[in-house]
Amino acid sequence: MSFWNSVPWTSIIKDAATNAFGVAKFLCLIHVTNQYVVSPVLAVGPSMVPTIDLTGNLVFVERLSTRFGKLAPGDIVIVRDPQNPRQILTKRLTALEGDTVTYSVDPDHPEKSETVIV
Repeated sequence: MSFWNSVPWTSIIKDAATNAFGVAKFLCLIHVTNQYVVSPVLAVGPSMVPTIDLTGNLVFVERLSTRFGKLAPGDIVIVRDPQNPRQILTKRLTALEGDTVTYSVDPDHPEKSETVIV
């Protein structure tokens, strides 16, 4: 009897399939969690100083509020940069759809302002 005939191939294949199935379920869980519940994002840049450092912070973005429409002014959101889709921008909401926003057109002349409806 040779070595290859004495190896329990069926149990080895069964164990490998069971382990591969477990790893696949774990990777699916990570993917669903990252896409639909919470994901880590590296926020870099001057747009959110002093809340987020200029050098960058690792922030966890929860994705449930946007799905259920629970956003409010003051919340921090992330968006993809339109010029560079690989870059993620971090911004603070100032208004939501239907809100009125008045802003200064010229900082040297505060009387020059415009009002827009979001």
